[in-house]
Amino acid sequence: MTAAKSIVHVAGYASCGFYKRAKSVVASLALLFPQRIQLVDHEFASRDEYRQWLIHETKFRDDVAKLNGNLRASKHASSPFCWLAGTADGCDAADITEFIGGCDDTLDWCRKFATPGPKGGDDRKEATMVPDGHSSDHKHDYDLLILGGGSGGLAASKEAAALGAKVAVLDYVKPSPAGSTWGLGGTCVNVGCIPKKLMHNAALLSEGYKHDLPHYGVGVTKEAFDANYGMSSDNEAAVQSWEMLRSNVQNHVKGLNFKYRVDLREKEVKYLNRLGTFVDAHTVETVDKKGNKDTVTFSRCIIAVGGRPTPLTCEGGDLAVSSDDIFSLEADPGKVLCVGASYISLECAGFLNGIGKDVEVAVRSILLRGFDRECAGLIGDYMKAEGVKFREGVVPSKLEKTEEGRIRA
Repeated sequence: MTAAKSIVHVAGYASCGFYKRAKSVVASLALLFPQRIQLVDHEFASRDEYRQWLIHETKFRDDVAKLNGNLRASKHASSPFCWLAGTADGCDAADITEFIGGCDDTLDWCRKFATPGPKGGDDRKEATMVPDGHSSDHKHDYDLLILGGGSGGLAASKEAAALGAKVAVLDYVKPSPAGSTWGLGGTCVNVGCIPKKLMHNAALLSEGYKHDLPHYGVGVTKEAFDANYGMSSDNEAAVQSWEMLRSNVQNHVKGLNFKYRVDLREKEVKYLNRLGTFVDAHTVETVDKKGNKDTVTFSRCIIAVGGRPTPLTCEGGDLAVSSDDIFSLEADPGKVLCVGASYISLECAGFLNGIGKDVEVAVRSILLRGFDRECAGLIGDYMKAEGVKFREGVVPSKLEKTEEGRIRA
């Protein structure tokens, strides 16, 4: 049975931080659970206007107290003023189903809503383990087969093996549309956290050379010293070799791939570099990179395959590369358009800008949907101040290659 939608009204004045915080948290939950929560925002331009509505002229809080019998509402004088209602229309005290309170009360309500299990907002049943038919005397090849050799799959395989299970890990990377592949370790090791952090470190070092090190005399020539009358100023941007950076990052990643394989062997976990397809509940057909087929049977299976970026569907979308490709890109990316304003897109825009690339971000709607709105705004402002350009309310409709070999969007 689907729970009824909670329509949360949040009223406050524009400059109030507590109002902004309460509204932001409810807005985030509404984005995550659009069928369960709806935010209705009542923003007043000033504190005086808000208090006139709440206390003095309209006396909204008194109406709430009279109609709902809630004395807390009659004493509430701060911003925000939050309540649940049957509809999203205006501020009708007769429509209020529950008075929530101020900022802290609203955050407590949100925590209760997001709490799983029987203590949650709608008395959900607590999850329990049920028998799955496994027995120690099964006739399958493995006790446990894990599809996916990323962080979750590898951790699960080693933990199961340590408890005495016979375990195999099936890991195979289909090439990205641009042809990129990688080794054991999953997204984090190969095209996520690890190369991203190394690229970010390169950006921080480049920015440090330009803005920080001149104050310690690093990179400062006598001519620059004399020209600035002995006062320190920024260095010119450091010369950066994309080829050297990419090569060293990839060498580090390949070293981790090898260590993961050795680790599985030491933990007595069988590593199968093959693509798997389910035949039945206990059988997977495997295919290696040469097209050789085989079957593997198992008592239990964990699916830990992760995800891949969604390719652009516009005309010429195949000309674009994704986060699966950027860390191993052979050619210097040069001027870059990052399509989307998720955290992965902004991370890429950040480190590319930091190592001196001309970066622009195409934002369809808002930055960092689902994240705290105040934090998202601060991140956007910081990136703009650092030189990243944003083109808002746009999506690519066509990509085409120019005669100079560049891509026009």
